[in-house]
Amino acid sequence: MMDLGLRKITQNLGIKKLIRKNITDLQNLKTSFGVQINNKLDLTGISDQEIIRLQSLLKHKGMIVIPSHRILSEEEHLKITTLFGVPHEKVSYIAPHVKMSGQFNTTNDTYLSSSLWHSDYSHSKNPAHISIFQMTDTIDQEWETSFISLHQIYAKLNEDVKRRWDGIKVMYSGNDAIHPLLWVHPFTGNPSIYFDFRFAKEVFDICTNTGEILFKNINETVSHLNDLFSKKISVYTHRWCSGDIVIIDNYAISRKESLKPDYSQNASIRRTMTKGVYF
Repeated sequence: MMDLGLRKITQNLGIKKLIRKNITDLQNLKTSFGVQINNKLDLTGISDQEIIRLQSLLKHKGMIVIPSHRILSEEEHLKITTLFGVPHEKVSYIAPHVKMSGQFNTTNDTYLSSSLWHSDYSHSKNPAHISIFQMTDTIDQEWETSFISLHQIYAKLNEDVKRRWDGIKVMYSGNDAIHPLLWVHPFTGNPSIYFDFRFAKEVFDICTNTGEILFKNINETVSHLNDLFSKKISVYTHRWCSGDIVIIDNYAISRKESLKPDYSQNASIRRTMTKGVYF
């Protein structure tokens, strides 16, 4: 792993001869998912062939990490988002880990929420599919985000639990959106689990004979899921540096902030998302 200081220096030099339009140096993350692109790459200038390659990498790996990319403008960030789907909304900035001066001012509640495993827009009828993040500021503190594979968590379920949870629905606060706990990824066909610890409001099943709604004990469900997310599952933890880009499939990957906030620092991560599907 490149030293953070060296990465900053390299990124700031902006040596054009190091910029490539092709993906030439791939490295699998030390997990069951994810890939890192190590060669200097400008996502705004890659060929159609490399765009298809990026899309394939994301589909099969669930996550792409591009260290020390040049800082994109908001317009460029949105343009890159269109490579993976229809943008969900305008560019947003998230700072769950730090206090922002002026435009942003996060709170402890924001951090506590983001320190739970979650996916973007779980409270929406059509949760966001792809999220693209870039660290836009130089930071002096350590800021880490952890990522985990939802497919791997599903694989850890025993058959009895799969049978009991088959058909279970979860209602999320905000818009009272309802999503299945277990499902099949609509674009890869891989069985998966989908759960956002921040906004889960109710857990229930529907009797197939009577149509009666059968509410479950949400605390027991959350406790069981928390054990699953904690037990011997490969976790990738990314320590952010200025320019870093991370692209994730929200239907395959869950994330959370890993360190306590330092409100004396100013930093932000720009985020865009693609529109998702109803499931």
